[in-house]
Amino acid sequence: MAQATARITKGSVLLERSEQLAALAGQLEAVTETSRGRLVLVGGEAGVGKTALVRRFADDHRAQARTLLGACDPLFTPRPLGPFLDVAQATGGEFEEVVLSGRLPHEVTTALMNALRAKAPTMMVLDDLQWADEATLDVLRLLGRRIEDVPALVVVTYRDDELERTHPLRLLLGELRNEATARIKLARLSSSAVTALAEPFGVDPQELYLQTGGNPFFVRQTASEWTYV
Repeated sequence: MAQATARITKGSVLLERSEQLAALAGQLEAVTETSRGRLVLVGGEAGVGKTALVRRFADDHRAQARTLLGACDPLFTPRPLGPFLDVAQATGGEFEEVVLSGRLPHEVTTALMNALRAKAPTMMVLDDLQWADEATLDVLRLLGRRIEDVPALVVVTYRDDELERTHPLRLLLGELRNEATARIKLARLSSSAVTALAEPFGVDPQELYLQTGGNPFFVRQTASEWTYV
């Protein structure tokens, strides 16, 4: 069982994600060539592989850009500025001081932009923003409007299936529509991709696809469960 799982999760290729990886690479190249920032919004349902995509992209391009990673957590009381706390621990300096002192969003944004300018190019990944607190979204709103002023690629992931009509992130996404903002929508895997993932487990790929609909998380979870039956 452990061996089969490793073969799926440690492969060098993310199935049916080459187009999205190329799109992210193109955005990073644009930042590098122009020193003007870009914002990429990566959406998709829970389990479709958003985190796997952006983490693979970050790992593949660490030599080309400083990499900063932050994430939100599924808490009843979200951490104030949660993903930026993660980033601040990596940058240190003024930005860490401002975040830890609980300053206002516009002050946090100013310090963040200074930190992004300090080492170019920078790639900052903010994961699972559907769980973000209001202060985090305010910083993202301010940063998104000024993204071209910093030599950074900012990649944001979120679960679009958890954004009801009045969700604060959904409202923010509607505002972020300038030319420096791109969107990537991750779809479920095809039946042929599920067949490839099913092979190490020795399970019926057609039945696995019918049961999971091609959602990568559920493909792995279901295939693992079936090996115990």
